[in-house]
Amino acid sequence: MCSSIKLKGIFNSNSMKKILTLLTIVFLFSVHANAQIFINPIAGKQSHPELEIIKINITDKETIIFLKVTNKLNQGGWFCANENIYIKNSKGTEIYKLIKSDNIPTCPNQFEFSYSEQTLEFTLYFPPISKEITFLDLIESCNNACFSFNGIILDNEHNEKIRAFEKGFDLYKQKQNQAAIPYFEKVVSNKVTLDSHIYGLSYYYLIIINNESGNREKVDFWYQNLANSELEDKNTFIKELEKSGIKK
Repeated sequence: MCSSIKLKGIFNSNSMKKILTLLTIVFLFSVHANAQIFINPIAGKQSHPELEIIKINITDKETIIFLKVTNKLNQGGWFCANENIYIKNSKGTEIYKLIKSDNIPTCPNQFEFSYSEQTLEFTLYFPPISKEITFLDLIESCNNACFSFNGIILDNEHNEKIRAFEKGFDLYKQKQNQAAIPYFEKVVSNKVTLDSHIYGLSYYYLIIINNESGNREKVDFWYQNLANSELEDKNTFIKELEKSGIKK
């Protein structure tokens, strides 16, 4: 009896709550430690602009894709997903078929939108994919209005660099050259994440902008960085700069 009383005193309700909370934290940390999580990954090409990928989780057990569709019609609108959906290694032949879906009707059943700009979030589950895959296709195989994403980039740093380049280029087109500089610099900072034209273009615009502002020191600095880089397409941009008379 004494032992029972002592145990009861040690494991009171507050203690048990703390232990359960700690175990939950350890479990969640363990799950996330083994997962790759990509937030708002960019696709090289997609069929439906109103459909976006919110997140992709890749674990040892499954690949989960979280999506959101926004109704762009003033009246009506519907959405459904065919059961024949798969993901594929963009650079290979591996194909992974849909296991299940959450919160999305399977065609011909439909989700009916009630108003314009209403959103529907849903989730697709697939087998685990290799963590070496950096480009992924998401394909709905059907006969009418099928959705697809080609070349989804599974690299968070590279996705951020693409967004930085797009912002810098928008500012450059608006003739806000000085405001564009930090965005182009962000692209070429650190290592090259994936092979892409955004690196050479960022060097190019940094040189062009600084040449226009008369900052020869920066022109020489970024030109040397471009020339010394390991970019496969760097000679294309060097030749363009030479044609412009900026560098000989």
